[in-house]
Amino acid sequence: MSRATICLCLVLIASLAAGVAGPADAQEPEQQPLPVPPGDGVWRFDFCHPESPAGEGFYRVLPDTAYDAERGYGYTEGGPRPTPFDQNRRVIRDVLVLDDVTRDGIYGGAPFRVDLPDGRYRVVVLTGQYSRPGANRPDSHFREYQIAASDQVLYEQGDSPEEFFDPEGRYFANYSRDWHPDVNLYRANIARWIPYGEAEVEVAGGALEVTASRYAPINALWVFPADSEAGDAALAEFRAHQEEVFNRQYPWLAEEPQRKTPELPAAMAEAGVAVWVRQTADDLRPSTRPIAHDFGRPLRLFASPGEREPGVIAVLPLRDIAGTVDLVAGDLRGEAGATIPGEAFDVRYVRYGEYPVTGGYQVRPHFLVPWRPDRLEAGLTRGFWVDLFTPEDARPGFYQGALTLTGPGFELEVPIEVRILPLELPMCRLYAGVYAGDLSGTTFRHYRTMQQLPQDMVWQVLRTRMQFMADQGFTGLFDSMGWFPFEFGADGQIVTTETWEYWLKVFETAASIPEFSERIFPYYIGGPQMFPKVEGFLSRSAISKMEIDEITFSDDAIEGMCRLTAFLYEQIRTRDLPELVFYVQDELGNDGARGARYGRELLKAINVCRERVPGGFRTCISTLRASIAREYLDEADIVMPNAAFPVTAETIAELREHGCTLGLYNMGATRFSYGFYPWRVDAINRAQWSFSYDGDSRDPFISLPSGARVSCDCHYTPDWEVLPSIGMLSQREGVDDYRYVQLLEETLERAEARGRGDTDAAREARQALQELRDAVAVDYRDPANNWDRSTMDYWRWRMARAAMELQEQLQ
Repeated sequence: MSRATICLCLVLIASLAAGVAGPADAQEPEQQPLPVPPGDGVWRFDFCHPESPAGEGFYRVLPDTAYDAERGYGYTEGGPRPTPFDQNRRVIRDVLVLDDVTRDGIYGGAPFRVDLPDGRYRVVVLTGQYSRPGANRPDSHFREYQIAASDQVLYEQGDSPEEFFDPEGRYFANYSRDWHPDVNLYRANIARWIPYGEAEVEVAGGALEVTASRYAPINALWVFPADSEAGDAALAEFRAHQEEVFNRQYPWLAEEPQRKTPELPAAMAEAGVAVWVRQTADDLRPSTRPIAHDFGRPLRLFASPGEREPGVIAVLPLRDIAGTVDLVAGDLRGEAGATIPGEAFDVRYVRYGEYPVTGGYQVRPHFLVPWRPDRLEAGLTRGFWVDLFTPEDARPGFYQGALTLTGPGFELEVPIEVRILPLELPMCRLYAGVYAGDLSGTTFRHYRTMQQLPQDMVWQVLRTRMQFMADQGFTGLFDSMGWFPFEFGADGQIVTTETWEYWLKVFETAASIPEFSERIFPYYIGGPQMFPKVEGFLSRSAISKMEIDEITFSDDAIEGMCRLTAFLYEQIRTRDLPELVFYVQDELGNDGARGARYGRELLKAINVCRERVPGGFRTCISTLRASIAREYLDEADIVMPNAAFPVTAETIAELREHGCTLGLYNMGATRFSYGFYPWRVDAINRAQWSFSYDGDSRDPFISLPSGARVSCDCHYTPDWEVLPSIGMLSQREGVDDYRYVQLLEETLERAEARGRGDTDAAREARQALQELRDAVAVDYRDPANNWDRSTMDYWRWRMARAAMELQEQLQ
């Protein structure tokens, strides 16, 4: 066993041993009884899960804590059964450790009674659940609920999508938050999901009753006389403790500066700000530093009309800056009066996010936001992403201009040099895209379960996101789809469901966008989406308890599957919608040998369906282990391995020997894997996970405490515009690399068709393509494939130059 394996095992053992253990202040559930009433007049109630401890000094309330006159508090008789929860857990990539009071609570239940002398009291409730394991939001995030004390409302929440997704609401609260070293992580990340509510209440008749509706969690309750200084102090003390327990787990682990900052040019020294051009944004850090050669170097870009081309600008304040810092692009001017307006540049701030690491957190760049920072700290480098949206009518030639960085007391310029090439890039023949997720199953998931899906909002976001993907050059649509678009009626006939309306909207939207109008790959309809309503259908979840040879599909099940599949393609083709590639299943290697057999039998059944559908259809299946895929290769069509498959010359040859078409998925959110590599291995498509349920289940703009992936996802602004990540736009650059190679190949084909294949330009084109082919290793994980941006820019330029020379000879 390797040392790494041993370490992983120890981590797992420690995680299992910790279970749902609380932080260092946790105590055993057994607790010494507290005096009743409390000596300082402050009633502190901790509403607990039966297996979790109470906070120190708090009365422990359990779901079965019935009112008792001697005790003086408890749930009264009658009413619904209260439901406890405990959100603390220590599981790999899903870690949450809150203090012993905040961590757990109880939903709903009968009224909770506290015996009190008549008088005026301040009643404070802590209410909420930050998260729970799995893909679904806790009810307290979005359900309507109310907590009241006597006739006074302590906390009330609505359940409308408009409230939840309001620009000032819970979902978008972190959208405009910038990272600063003085951030209070508890307040920024946790507090709004577990808020406080309070009111002053007049107690009469010797008792206070607190009522909670079905979806109302109570984590803790404080009751004390309205004028009690001890009550105010107890509450303030707990709030400080609550924040400290969480925040102490995540100190900022500042990295040492990359190097000593070189002497600045006079203008930068006077401004107290250094600014320079960088190659990439994904490795930008507060510790990033320039070299002397960086100062004054222009941002140099080349692009074809209609192409998007990025640049990165780094900013290092040498002093604290209070006030807005902005980067603005001016007009670019070329020969003979040619111009590119400054509005052609989309300038975005590179937003840092906190990311958990061992011993604390570090900051990493991820989303590219349209807003601007309002303060910067001395010695912490920040950045801007500059995207040139080259106008379709841009005149070829050289252009010059400047970016202007402004802030309190300074104005600095960075020169820009742009070359517009006389080329027209083709639509990418590689079906390249991202798993963008079923909106009704991610961002709007909880409202689907409530039958309150905000249709107009969903359709707006669906169209906006799909158009955004197309504008970036993506041609592969891999949206997840909802479950059960069809079912069998009482008479045995197929009927459509509400889910089909969503499917149809996706297909119709794709048909209206040229990049997606030919063929789409919705993920994945051969599993839970299409067939579970078929009588006798064997689900993937059922195979774990079966013998391998028992894993088969009955004739009746196959007949039902064929009927549904034929109906699906009839609906699509009569409407002239994009051709649907039937995405069968995903990562059956997770189910071992049973998964392999299931894949084979499912593909065999679907192949029967293919024969029954007039004109047939194509299928695809994603897989993560070659040993698993071998069992079903004879039945497969498009096979999409990932990097761990592994993807090598041998495994690719094996796929093709079985008659399979190569696709690629989950190879990493990299430019290389979206461009030069899929071209080299002649893949039909390229897809990458781009969303995570944990981001959409709590807060899409943070990574603490769960460690949500820094990948290629996109989310949205409060106006429902797409908010891209660095990873997503890096993949876009890979698609553009592919388009340049494709352009050269197509131009060479035209030259040969016209009898011009023996010219110097044609020979140079063939040589450039061959040299590129030789430079890319077929074995994906070969270290030779670790290309940086300058290498990829070089090869893109080689393709562009060869295409221009060949195109010139064809004119």
